[in-house]
Amino acid sequence: MLRNSLLRLALILGLGLLAACDTAKDRAEKHFQTALEHLENGDFERATIEFRNVFKLNGTHKEARLTFARMQRELGAIPEAYGQYLRLVEQYPDNLEGRQALAEMALESGDWEEVERHGRAAAEIAPEDPRTQSMLAALNYRDATSDRDSAAQTTAFETARSLLAENPDLISAHQVVIDKLILDQDWPAALDALDAALQTSPDFTPLYTMRLAVLNEIGDMAGIEAQMLQMTKQFPNESNVVSLLLDWYLTNENFDAAEAYLRSAVDPEAESPDDRIRLIRFLSDYRSTEVALAELEATLTTTGPHDTAYRSLRAIFTYENGNAEAAITELQDILANAEPSAETNNIKTTLARMLNANDRTEQAKALVEEVITSDARHVGAAKLKARWLIQEDRTGEAIALLRAALGESPRDAELMTLLASAHERDGNRDLMAEMLSLAVEASGGAPEESLRYAAFLASNEQGLNAESVLIDALRARPDNIELLATLGTLYVDLQDWGRTQGVITRLDDFGEDTAGITNNLTARMLAGQGNEEALLSFLETLSQDQTFGQAAEIGLIRSYIGRGDIDTALTRIDSALQEAPDDPALRFVRGSILAIQNQPKEAEIAYRALLEDLPETEQVWLALYRLKTLQGDLDAAAQILAEGLDTLPGNLNLRWVQAGSLEQRGDIEGAIGIYEVLYAENSHIPLFANNLASLLATYRDDVESLERAFTIARRLRGTNIPAFQDTYGWIAYRRGDFDDALIHLEPAAQGLPNDPMVQYHLGATYAALNRNTEALEAFQTVIGLKPPAPLLEIVTAAVKGLTAKSETVSTTSKDN
Repeated sequence: MLRNSLLRLALILGLGLLAACDTAKDRAEKHFQTALEHLENGDFERATIEFRNVFKLNGTHKEARLTFARMQRELGAIPEAYGQYLRLVEQYPDNLEGRQALAEMALESGDWEEVERHGRAAAEIAPEDPRTQSMLAALNYRDATSDRDSAAQTTAFETARSLLAENPDLISAHQVVIDKLILDQDWPAALDALDAALQTSPDFTPLYTMRLAVLNEIGDMAGIEAQMLQMTKQFPNESNVVSLLLDWYLTNENFDAAEAYLRSAVDPEAESPDDRIRLIRFLSDYRSTEVALAELEATLTTTGPHDTAYRSLRAIFTYENGNAEAAITELQDILANAEPSAETNNIKTTLARMLNANDRTEQAKALVEEVITSDARHVGAAKLKARWLIQEDRTGEAIALLRAALGESPRDAELMTLLASAHERDGNRDLMAEMLSLAVEASGGAPEESLRYAAFLASNEQGLNAESVLIDALRARPDNIELLATLGTLYVDLQDWGRTQGVITRLDDFGEDTAGITNNLTARMLAGQGNEEALLSFLETLSQDQTFGQAAEIGLIRSYIGRGDIDTALTRIDSALQEAPDDPALRFVRGSILAIQNQPKEAEIAYRALLEDLPETEQVWLALYRLKTLQGDLDAAAQILAEGLDTLPGNLNLRWVQAGSLEQRGDIEGAIGIYEVLYAENSHIPLFANNLASLLATYRDDVESLERAFTIARRLRGTNIPAFQDTYGWIAYRRGDFDDALIHLEPAAQGLPNDPMVQYHLGATYAALNRNTEALEAFQTVIGLKPPAPLLEIVTAAVKGLTAKSETVSTTSKDN
């Protein structure tokens, strides 16, 4: 079917090999014809090689690009297909199929900006085309939903339904109809609409997720089980489908059905041991380790081709039971006599993970290199190596490696997530978003991937899109507490109090298991509404609760502090301490109140007493440090840090504060040294990346340090955090990229209006761009902020230079 549709496309386009001299274009055409022959034979791997040969010789070969993009899309390689279609419309902006395909794939992944861009472009090319009208209906429906415009929603719904009457294969129109019926809670009609959509799009997995949600709403448990079982047959290579079925069984505590399904999936003659391993894993997790080991030993009594895999599983059980060295030794023993094979490579990868987790990274890396040398497409090894490359800021290599692995396993959500991480580190937030979105789709809306993508969207002020992701995930797993809690938090941030209360009510159904979450959401909702009296009343009542009383009491005290009623706060904490005089949390809060009351000696006594009893309490060391810093006693503050680090030598936050202290005292190289260590240990933390890059770019003049700063700071490109914008912008300025610097420094200066260094960076950039009037304004702002003497001297000299330049220009103009 796939190759026939592709060949029809080729014939429609009237392809033929032109007889001419052997130019590059002619050679490209020959490769194209060969690619078509491979397509006819169903040899997609060789076809791919020939298509790539075409593009090397003729990068603008439209027919080849279109055919290759369509092939990749039908094979399920969505990232590759998307990239090919994108290249096509860059070269041929009026290509209708390219625009429509891009809009449809963007819709499937929830990237509404791209749906808008390509959908509107398609409308300009062919406004009457049904696929285009379907896409416009989806856009209009989405806009109406965002605007809470029910009339416009209904109009889009009716448009979509009319289009489907004559064009039943329009998936975007189906999605509009289905979503509206679900919104209206018309469950029978929604089920009919879903079945109609599945008739034309049986491989579109989001439809199954929505159908499961509808079946759940009408309480059809048998229907849910039947659909999930049917999905395992429809998508035999999709591990997340089996996971969904098993999750459902386990959520309903139907362990026997789960075990029965797993046993039915085991084929003794199978080429892979994966199904039996999944069964044994289940037995370990939900029966007992003894039952799992008995099953494993019984399997090993009959010698077979997968004995090494089962021995490896036994080693994994040993590892998980806390005996890492014994597990490592057993795997090494297995490998000592193992012949080269795919299974051997899997075992090496498992051993590499164990070694890496036990601080034997170099040995792990050596094993991974052995695997990749043996099999350059080994997905597990690629994942491990990519993680190391990302940690080392070698993002280009990581991206190339992961893209190759994705070609081998195009529906691997973990690979997509790693690619998102690599793109983030590389500063390409658009591609990061695309990969996070694709990971959600590939995982079937699994909680982990959905939560990760929703967090990204929310942090980029796309709250409504984040809401859609979470709701879609909840359709398949309506009882997932983490998804519900995150949705509730999102509604608080969006100040959507009605929906916040709806989530709280839903979480209340779980009883005591979610009481802490509902209490927190309720308190945040009341605070967000500005309803102080209701908040105080809620916390007062909760403070009498045996389980949550202390947390509520502390929350109540903090509320009084927030209102400026310090005396009441102190009275309440003293009363609480009478009942629990040794409680460390209450003692710490009392010390904090004394500090706020400007009683530093008493606060220090309280903190010191607490450290006498609990010397390893990081929070108290930090509070004592802040107390001395606010008093202006930097030497005493430094001594406290030293004491804290003697007690907690590896503590992350104490070392971070120490770096800041050294910077504040002028020991820049000392601060850089600490940040280098922190970054080496925690290169995934943006704050450490920002601070290290900022110091390197600000206080060092050599090219090597500047380029290292740029490598570290790439991830800060395009962020909306002012301090990060300033760091990246200044590095761009120092590298001579003044336009990119300005893009980041203007919002940074708006976000940090009282930071003289940030204002100076903006002024210097304006000056570099010969925007002298704006530069002078920025420098005057710096002077008005009364900066430290060294910066004031630099700015004063810059103002004099710009003023003299302006006067020279003015004099020259008059002379002319």
